[in-house]
Amino acid sequence: MSNEKEEQKDGLSRRLFLKRSVQVAAALPIAGAVAEAATPAPAPSAPTKPKMKYLFAERAACTGCRACEYACSQFHEKGVTRPALSRIHIRRYKGIVDVPNICWHCEDAPCIKSCPTTPKAIRKVKETNAIEFIDNKTCLGAKCNKCIEACPPKYLRRNPDTGWPLFCDLCGGDPECVKACNKMAEGELAPTLITKQSGGGVNLTYREVTADEAAESLIQNFYFPNNEGDRR
Repeated sequence: MSNEKEEQKDGLSRRLFLKRSVQVAAALPIAGAVAEAATPAPAPSAPTKPKMKYLFAERAACTGCRACEYACSQFHEKGVTRPALSRIHIRRYKGIVDVPNICWHCEDAPCIKSCPTTPKAIRKVKETNAIEFIDNKTCLGAKCNKCIEACPPKYLRRNPDTGWPLFCDLCGGDPECVKACNKMAEGELAPTLITKQSGGGVNLTYREVTADEAAESLIQNFYFPNNEGDRR
């Protein structure tokens, strides 16, 4: 009799175990779904901003505010505002007009071709079209000046502290000078500086026009001569 009771008890335990196992198994997908719903979805990644490879200047629109010089020097010199170290510089011509002097990022890069060192001290970065040093120790600095002499628009100038030429690297594809110019012109004026992914041949057509030549053209076109024949 006791054996029969024990068998009944064992059967009841097995049935209870199986019943609870089924209940737990059925609850697992629900719990997983609740946990999945409670986990926040990852934030969508910001779209990658295309890298700009060329810089252009509408010289007639320049007011000479020099915000571009300040922004450039702050970016490259870790927050230090020093226009003498800016990669873009504004030329005040005859006390009348201001024109930006920029790197045209020439496809044939005469500055690189003229570099006499082996290996060359400078190179063009394909991804950004920027000119940069390969090795500061290779550059001869103020002892050479070949790249400065070869620059068609006479844009290049030396760092007053090191003697190395100051090349425009387009801030890695998002030029700070353009952003500063657009901010200053916002709402009232047309910006002077523009950046694009394509040169469109403009950089080759106008690269031999120096800042002084551009300024003289502006004076002749926008200023009438006074009684002395001067244009102001």
